[in-house]
This record gives sequence, structure tokens and C-alpha cells, in this order.
Amino acid sequence: MSRRPVGLLLNYLDARRSIRCIQSLLDEDVSKVVVWDNSADGGVSVDTIRGAFDGDERLDICINAVNLGFSAGVNRALEYCAKLYPGTWVLLINNDARLLPGGLSKLVDALVVNPVAKLAFPNINHGGLILGRAYCHRLTGLLSWRPRRGSFPYASGCCLLVATDRIGLPLFDEDFFMYGEDCELGWRLTLQLAVVEHVDETLVEHEGATSSGLGSPFYETHMAAAHLILVRKLAKTPLDACGLYVLRAIMLTARALVRSIRFHSFTPCKALWHGTRIAFGKR
Repeated sequence: MSRRPVGLLLNYLDARRSIRCIQSLLDEDVSKVVVWDNSADGGVSVDTIRGAFDGDERLDICINAVNLGFSAGVNRALEYCAKLYPGTWVLLINNDARLLPGGLSKLVDALVVNPVAKLAFPNINHGGLILGRAYCHRLTGLLSWRPRRGSFPYASGCCLLVATDRIGLPLFDEDFFMYGEDCELGWRLTLQLAVVEHVDETLVEHEGATSSGLGSPFYETHMAAAHLILVRKLAKTPLDACGLYVLRAIMLTARALVRSIRFHSFTPCKALWHGTRIAFGKR
């Protein structure tokens, strides 16, 4: 491997999973592992993480006073990496994911072979389901694993090797607190005709939805907000935005009703209201 990237993960009150993720990165011989802590728990989580690695100098922990969310947290962490480790590529990975043996070198090779590629990403084993290149339909916001007319590709933010010397920062749009930022990045890179390398091998295992809890008020609220915020990013004209909002209103209402029935709870319906308020600036 010609380069040794820096590993980067965000920790939010989840030292156990972060420790497992960090170890998988160290096993792959990254130069450093930067842990950006969003826990705002007085250092309890990071103390546990430090204790697990007994002063390993490859570990670089940054404690933020408040929870910035995913997009802003990643952006501040990438700025930190650019300052302390200039020119070094960064492997962004979720703390509830684990890099599999040989994964780092294959991602690095993909960027080395293609000198104009800005990002590289692998297939991900998501609880037994293998996920690769994903697609977002611009009009409906529906996601799929095959291209359809009107869709654009995007790479999951779960694991991205970022060629920091080829791509502009900030990486993610900070209007998204959590969820939706990877779709917006995909749309932006599509408009730029940017090259993104997909390594069609399963190189990461991912639990998924552990920090927010699938079906929880937080998950449902911020997922609804992300869909509506994304409209502003995808709309080409004010009239186009109106059409997209109408379609999203239909889709999100149907989604909330179906999920309320599935979970035997009014949480998804309540979350749609709260998510709408967030999307339009009323937190």
C-alpha cells in the first residue's frame, strides 16, 4: 500500500462499539485514528476508549463540548485532520462498523489507480444484507440499489475513503444534522461530474441505526427532516421545489402511517410533524 490513511470516526455515548471499530482500523495499519467525540458526557466515553488502548500513540481523541451531529462533526474532524495531517487521505467510518482484513489497502489502491477519483467506497455487510452503490430518486426521494430513470448515485457515509487532496472541504452539508447528507453529497458530486470509485467487494461489517435506534423518535424525526431538507438541495427552480415538496408530503405521510401501524405506535406520525418543523427552521 503506497499510502497510510488516517482513520476517522465519531463517537456518541458508545465507547464499546467505538473500541471495536478503532481496533479494526489499527489492525489495518492506519497511521492514526482520530476519534471525534460528540458525547458531551464530561469525558466518560473517551476515558473508556483511552483505557482500552493503554496510551497507544496512534489514537488521537478530540472532545467536542456539544453534539454537533454527523455532518458538522465530520467536517470539523476533517478540518482537524487537514491541519495536523496535511495531505493524508482519511478513511471515514461509522463507529458501529468494522473494517475487514485487507479492506484498507483495496480502498487505497482504488484511489491510487484512478488519480482523478475523489472518494472510494466498498460494499457493506449490513446485518447480512450486502449493500453497494445506492441510488436516490430525485422526484420521490426513494432509495434503491439499482439505477432508475431520474435517480442519481450516492455512496453511504458508513465508510468512505476521502482523497483530501482532490476534494474540497467541507465534505458534508451541515444543514443535515443526521441522515440525508450522503445523498446530498452524491447529488453534488453528480453535478460536478466527479469520479467516485466503488470497490465491489464486501470490506466492512455494519450494525446500523445503533446510535439513534431504528424506529425511535430521534430516528423518525431526523429522517423526516432529512427528506424535506434534501428537497431544497435537489430543486432546480422554485416551481420544481413546490412539486418536490408535494411529492414528499405524500410519500412521507404514507411512510409515517405505515410505520405507525408496523410499530404499533404514533411515534412516526408525531416525528413527521417535528421533522417538518426542523426542516423549516423551527427546532
